[in-house]
Amino acid sequence: MTRKRLFLPAVFTMAISLILLAAGGSYAAPAAKTPEVKVDAAPPAKVLRVAVLPLVNGTADVDADKIMEDVLQERFADTDHEKFLFLLPNDVERVLDDANASDHALQLTDRWSKNGALDTLAINGLDSVLVADAVLCIKITEWETKRAHNISEGQSSTTIGLHFALYGLHDKRKIWTKEVREQRLARELDVTNSSVGYDGTGRIQTPGANDPPRVEAVASDLIREALKKFPNK
Repeated sequence: MTRKRLFLPAVFTMAISLILLAAGGSYAAPAAKTPEVKVDAAPPAKVLRVAVLPLVNGTADVDADKIMEDVLQERFADTDHEKFLFLLPNDVERVLDDANASDHALQLTDRWSKNGALDTLAINGLDSVLVADAVLCIKITEWETKRAHNISEGQSSTTIGLHFALYGLHDKRKIWTKEVREQRLARELDVTNSSVGYDGTGRIQTPGANDPPRVEAVASDLIREALKKFPNK
């Protein structure tokens, strides 16, 4: 009785094979399912962390750097935060003061502003203090408003010049540099327009008619233009 139970499955299997062969086919076990391979998404691009060092004011206007700091804050707010992260000068100064490292930044910007060279000793250790990849040096090279008081003097104007340099904190190499300058003229006065008053000597009498372009607007446009080529690696 036991032998029959063991023999029946073998006979049954052989019978199936003969039937399939007679039908011109073959029998194959179902293929194993190929496991699905998951492809990892591309890693996110690295954000470049930039510490903006206190500005160097190379002009006679004592308020130029303060105005520039406000303009920089607005312009940096418009940058791609998935590529760039800027630590503003006021924040950099606070961090450096807390770490007793303000003299490092002063030495660095002083040497750079005078001869365009990097003080490799002063930059040492700033990467860990500022937790940044690079430092951005900015020098205000020109900052002038000229008001035409007489119609014979032509148009009022605003002239601003800026110099930027970006240095890597790890390799101490210059990554990027840019110099921009603009002299923007005010709207030309129409002396035939009765809304513009002037006396017999040609001196303009109408308030605001001879205002030079706002320094904030000119500086903002210059910074925007410079940042178009700002590196993100």
